[in-house]
Order: sequence, then C-alpha cells, then structure tokens
Amino acid sequence: MSIYTDVLDFQGGKRRGKPWYRDQVRALLTPLDRLPAVGDVVFYTYSAATAEKLKFWDRFPMTLITDVNLSEDKFEGGNLHYLRPTVRVSVGAMIKAGGMSYPRRCHHKYFLSAAGSMYLVPKEELDSIGKLPLEQFTTSVMGRNIDMPSSHVWSRL
Repeated sequence: MSIYTDVLDFQGGKRRGKPWYRDQVRALLTPLDRLPAVGDVVFYTYSAATAEKLKFWDRFPMTLITDVNLSEDKFEGGNLHYLRPTVRVSVGAMIKAGGMSYPRRCHHKYFLSAAGSMYLVPKEELDSIGKLPLEQFTTSVMGRNIDMPSSHVWSRL
C-alpha cells in the first residue's frame, strides 16, 4: 500500500475538499523532529513573510530541499506543487530514483521561521502522492489573503 492508495480508500468514492486530503496525508506521514536537510522532501504549512511582494504562494508546500542556510533563517528547493499533477508525478518518480533536479519554475526560497508543522515525505511515495490535491495557492489583495485555483497558477508558469 501507499499513502496515495490509503487516502483513496479513506475517501470511499466521496468528493472531498483539499483540507480533507491534507489532513489524511499528515496523519500518514512522520512529523519532522529536526531541521530539514538537503535531500529531504517535506510537506508543511507556510505563511509567506513577504506576501505583499508575491503574485501568489503555496500555503502547503511539498519541497525537495536543496539548500539550508540557518544563519539567514532560509531554505530553498523545488516545491512540487508548482507543477501540474501529471508533471509532478514524473518529477517525483525521478526524485524517487535518486535524482535531485526539477523544473526551475518550481524553485522557491522559504524562511524557516515562517514554516510550520513539517512532515517528511518518503521518496518512495513521490511517484504517486503528487496526484493528491494538497496545494493551496493564495494571493494578497489589499492586505487580504485570497485563495486561488491551482489551475490559475499552473497556467501562468
């Protein structure tokens, strides 16, 4: 079994919203009890510290960590959610096989202090977990955060 098939079994054929999928995945993943390290794939909550400067951001990234800089309170890597699910699955399969590359459009920098509730995603799950709707893209309009459809973001990258 995999996280993906377990979540589909829990779904029972009923329509569910993104929060439900995120809750199921978090329940099946192991909480990260240390700082993220290069090579980890983590699923976490994120509150964009520079929201007013961003067109949009993902409040629930799933990121392959490529750099951690503790002195600057930052980490960076490829947030797989910036890829359409079909591309996400193929990139996930490559990471599962030991690769560390991803399309440049999903590379982002994050503040460690703005990230919370991190969970380690096993690499053997990356070729299937990417099918689940876990992302939530948000934009800031006049100081107010508004959720936006994923398809809107994917069509602009």
